Amino acid sequence: MNLEQIETELKQAVNGLLMRSETDEPFEFFYDEEHDSTELNEETVRKLAGMPAQYPLLVVELDEFFRSQVRPAEETPDELARAERFRQLQAKLHELLPDVKVYRIGETRISVFILGTTAAGEITGLKTVLVET
Repeated sequence: MNLEQIETELKQAVNGLLMRSETDEPFEFFYDEEHDSTELNEETVRKLAGMPAQYPLLVVELDEFFRSQVRPAEETPDELARAERFRQLQAKLHELLPDVKVYRIGETRISVFILGTTAAGEITGLKTVLVET
C-alpha cells in the first residue's frame, strides 16, 4: 500500500476522533517529508519533532497507549461508540504499519507520534497532543 492510500485510510479512521487527556486533541496525519528512509528510532523521532537530544522521550506499545481509550468510560451509547472507534483505529494502525510504536515526547504538554514505516521505508502515522499535569 502506498503512502497516499495509508494517508486516506488513517484520516478516515481519525475523522472527528479526539484523544482524551486534560484536553481533548485531534489526531493529524504525519509523515517524514524528507523521505530519507531513516531508521525509525528515538533519535529520528526527536529530529522529526524538532526536539533536542536531551528532551524526555518514552516509547510505548500501541495497545498499551490506547488501553484506556478502547474501554468505555461509562456504558452510554456515545462512550461505547467512541471506544469501538478507538479499537478500529488500533486495528487499522496495526494493519497499515505492522511495526507501529508510540513515541511520547515531553513532560506536561506531550507530543505524541504514532509511527511506523511503509513497505517503501517511509516513516508515517499520526500525531496528537496529551496534557498531563
